[in-house]
Amino acid sequence: MRNHTRTPLRRAARLAALALGASALLAAVSPQAQADDGRDIPDYQGAQHVLDSGQVHRTVSRFLGFIDHPGDDGGTMGRPMTADSPGGKQQFSVNSPVPLYELAPEFVTGKARPTSADAVRLSYLAAQVTSKDGHHAAVLLGRRSPSGPWGLAGIRDGNEDITFAKRATNGSTVFSEPQIHAWYRLVNNTVEPLNHEARTGFGGRHSMPLAEYQKLVHHRYADKMPGSAYDRKGLAGGYGLASAQPTTHPAGDDTSMLLGGSGAALALAGGTLILRRHRRHAPRS
Repeated sequence: MRNHTRTPLRRAARLAALALGASALLAAVSPQAQADDGRDIPDYQGAQHVLDSGQVHRTVSRFLGFIDHPGDDGGTMGRPMTADSPGGKQQFSVNSPVPLYELAPEFVTGKARPTSADAVRLSYLAAQVTSKDGHHAAVLLGRRSPSGPWGLAGIRDGNEDITFAKRATNGSTVFSEPQIHAWYRLVNNTVEPLNHEARTGFGGRHSMPLAEYQKLVHHRYADKMPGSAYDRKGLAGGYGLASAQPTTHPAGDDTSMLLGGSGAALALAGGTLILRRHRRHAPRS
């Protein structure tokens, strides 16, 4: 004779097991939608689709082929390389994207309060590319508007940006001050420099309260932001926030912007790949 008193318990146990199994399956097939610092990454699935697209894979392949065949100047500026150029097809792997944060314009101008939530904004998603021979590059995805879709914004040689971004932890955010190529960690409303440029900008200090850091960058850039008189005179030289520049739409052709910063970056024009290295300068006062 069956013990019917245990049936509800067994049924509940089976339902719980099914629920746990479904949760595990969803976790296995759903990409992470949150950064290491706990901030949400909008439309993470869409970003993954862009990285998996033929456009990105063709562009990365051509970029790596370009790196492998630099110009006569030793790589400062190589020859343009078209899709039909020899060596255009490269073998590589692409990692999942990580967020790159920069100073928020409202924080610089003083319109935003000195809080962790208002000091920085998401500018790009960066995915590390590793070629068959171990060479690293970074694919950057950007958006035309805060709610728009992700699209290919450019490719940078090396993985320095990603290395810094990965130093974020739950409770701390890593961000850049792109005008001087400085990287910082923001934790408990305290800013800590992470590289030489940041320590130099801090005068050798190991940390600075966020409110004090806001005054520092306000003094440096508040009158030099895009649209300012300084900018209209042509003196800014690209020292506005990198994310203020336009990005390409994912449905567009293989055309992307040349990104500011150090090292080599990719510009595409009319299907032709051009690699440039650019120098860093402090903004003129």
